[in-house]
Amino acid sequence: MPVLANLDDLAAIVAFQEQAYAGNRAIKGVEPLPLQVDYREIFGRMELWIEGPRSDPNGVIVLDLMHDPSGKELFLWSIATAPAARGSGLGNALLAFVESRAQALGRPFVSLATNSRLKERIAWYQRHGFAISHYEELADRTLVGMKKAIGAQPMA
Repeated sequence: MPVLANLDDLAAIVAFQEQAYAGNRAIKGVEPLPLQVDYREIFGRMELWIEGPRSDPNGVIVLDLMHDPSGKELFLWSIATAPAARGSGLGNALLAFVESRAQALGRPFVSLATNSRLKERIAWYQRHGFAISHYEELADRTLVGMKKAIGAQPMA
């Protein structure tokens, strides 16, 4: 079960994100958004969760509780597993944790955005009940917005 990270975990999280997202550069043709941010700032406004050893995580989750002003959606800003842990079921467990966190916060929906070129990731989210909600054109990429109702809540 993931544990809530703190600033003492900053270096390990930055190193983990670099390792976890490095392979996306070639697919996307641009620098992944999770590698373009100041994680010290992220700690000030989002929840970061670590799975595995704090000094060498197997997974990291970043949740933005402020993304949706209505308070209905928990925004999954980043979810990643270590390359060595891929295919082990850890990603499924991390996503289940995100859904349980949404329930604990009283959020009936989980939303996220991913790059349109990450077809396998989009399909993975769809297999887990996420539906495409919108597309967002940025200067250097297209984001695919996805959303999932948690529990018995209908999609809206």
